[in-house]
Amino acid sequence: MRRAFFPVVVILLVSLPLVALAQEAPAGYPGQSNLVPPGFPTPETALERLSPGGPVRDPGTLAWAQPGPYIAPGWADFGLRSFSSRDYLATTYYFYWHDYTDPDRRARSQGRFHSPPDPEHYTFLMPETHQREFNDMLAAGLDFVLPVYWGEPGHPGRTTGPTSPHYWSTEGIPAMVDALDRNAARGAPPLQIGMFYDTTIMANADLTTPSGKEYFYVNVRDFYSRIPPRYWAAIDGRPIVWLYDTIWISKFDQSSVDYLSERFATDFGGLRLFVVRESQWQESKGELPPTPVSSDGLYAWGAAPFGFNTSPELTIAQVGPGFKNTQYCTGGPERNCFDVDREGGARYARDLQQAVARGRHILAVETWNEFSEGTDIQETVETGRQYIDLTRRYVDEFKGLIGVDPR
Repeated sequence: MRRAFFPVVVILLVSLPLVALAQEAPAGYPGQSNLVPPGFPTPETALERLSPGGPVRDPGTLAWAQPGPYIAPGWADFGLRSFSSRDYLATTYYFYWHDYTDPDRRARSQGRFHSPPDPEHYTFLMPETHQREFNDMLAAGLDFVLPVYWGEPGHPGRTTGPTSPHYWSTEGIPAMVDALDRNAARGAPPLQIGMFYDTTIMANADLTTPSGKEYFYVNVRDFYSRIPPRYWAAIDGRPIVWLYDTIWISKFDQSSVDYLSERFATDFGGLRLFVVRESQWQESKGELPPTPVSSDGLYAWGAAPFGFNTSPELTIAQVGPGFKNTQYCTGGPERNCFDVDREGGARYARDLQQAVARGRHILAVETWNEFSEGTDIQETVETGRQYIDLTRRYVDEFKGLIGVDPR
């Protein structure tokens, strides 16, 4: 995911007839589809061609949004394993959309991007994949993970991902829960799950209207209702929602952010949210004059290409190893194309050193496995476990654990 203030390259969606679940995408279709898993309505808006900053688009019916089982009134146990805002915590962004078990998808990646050590068994559908990655996150000293969430099939103007007929954003969650169950059964330390809300799915909605606010909320509802509350990442008893940028949002203000917690409390036993905003959420959008917007935390995306951001208003220590998307992106920085060298890990170490020195309470690694942008720190064929080990070294220092007897 590239930094929010980059110029945006708009991908036009190729027209695709509304068809049965089993029909293949037509020849020449650019890797995505409106095919959906069983039980989901076929999207009716995949033909729309939207662009960020375009006209306000009312989200319309939300019949496609289907919550999971962990929601009131059917579910009543909302007991949490919560962190404290006084704790020093570390997290990372988890891009779980990969499916390298498919030879064609694997071939498109090999030789262009870093590769996991066992790509034939690397997919969002396999609990073993998530269990391995979660255990490596724990080895890196991380406390919770932020899976990137695109919601369910049905967002206006958005086709499903290139893993059709499986929809990674929803179908990957049960496999993650299974992985956590397996770790719990063997007594492994817990790794909690928070929500990285990829707001590029917002389709130019106005989040100050009743329909826009509800559209904003249902994605939070449907993410957390698919995960047992014992696995939710929470701070001070409030589940974490981590917002990406505002480029695909036409209008918002403080009431948009407040609505998330207000509605969440009605569906989840009175719990309110711990909301972390990207820096574009600092003031309202679509109204003059802009008014301040506040929440529980603030970060700036872009550490991977641009380095550690020292702006004093930020509360999150965002770090990254470098950035490279020039295997497929041409035109230079003005077209979002960057090749920022990792310097053999030295660049990442400098970011981590600044995070340790800055005094912020949450460190966020950008990213765990966004291979196509060269920001991955997970174990790969090319880098081994170098970045996991680097992360652990500095996370321990960040938490004040250096020299502390682990007993």
